[in-house]
Amino acid sequence: MSAHRTPRRADLSQHFLRSRALASSLITQAPVTRRDLVVEIGPGRGILTGELARSCREVVGVEFDGALCQALRRRFRGNPRITIVQADFLRFRLPDGHYKVVGNIPFNRTAAIVRRLVQAPLTPEDAWLVVQREAAERFAGGPYCRESLSSLLLKPWWQVEIARRLRRTDFDPPPNVEAVALWLARRTRPLVDRSQAADYRRFIRTCFGPGGHTISRCLRSEFTRTQVHRLSRDLRFDRSGPPSRLTFDQWLGLFRFRVLAGS
Repeated sequence: MSAHRTPRRADLSQHFLRSRALASSLITQAPVTRRDLVVEIGPGRGILTGELARSCREVVGVEFDGALCQALRRRFRGNPRITIVQADFLRFRLPDGHYKVVGNIPFNRTAAIVRRLVQAPLTPEDAWLVVQREAAERFAGGPYCRESLSSLLLKPWWQVEIARRLRRTDFDPPPNVEAVALWLARRTRPLVDRSQAADYRRFIRTCFGPGGHTISRCLRSEFTRTQVHRLSRDLRFDRSGPPSRLTFDQWLGLFRFRVLAGS
């Protein structure tokens, strides 16, 4: 059985790209060059794999589904640029050197996969992932939607963009949700120093606050009432609004003020 005809496993939330032309267009748009080692998450039937091999130095496809893995190995046998590994990506050992990540990933594992990438001992330079739109917006935050806890915890170290919107009919079978290409690009100059990373994360988790609380109330544990008044004026936010109305730049301004005030 060829990779093109290998049955779909519903339990793995598999939605394969239909068109080679679309796959080629996605890879052309992706930040991949001839020098790159690319780890592909869930190559599935190999439609992105073949296009990647034409654009980069080497592709390592990490496929969980055993039947698909066997079909992929047959399909790409003899192609020295492609290696297919049967493994759960969440347990796969990532490269020790420079690499990038591409994948049309299972929608039900998006959060776990993104967490694995951004928390890896050596993170990828870029990750180009086809994901559910709602999940992408949660990671991207502004300007696509309001900031979330997930977007605020990412942005000091990653530029996050929704690079492309896809149609449901681009997939086999069509998903019940909208899909997009999400681009995570590691910042060469982080906006929060590594020595302050744990403090920043604690600050955001503390101040983002539970639903229904105002910005003033959420900031109460970190700033005095006078400081909140001054910050709302300088950073131009409404203290009576919810924390999700603050932009990432405003959150960054709050954190930097706190660092300076405490030094």
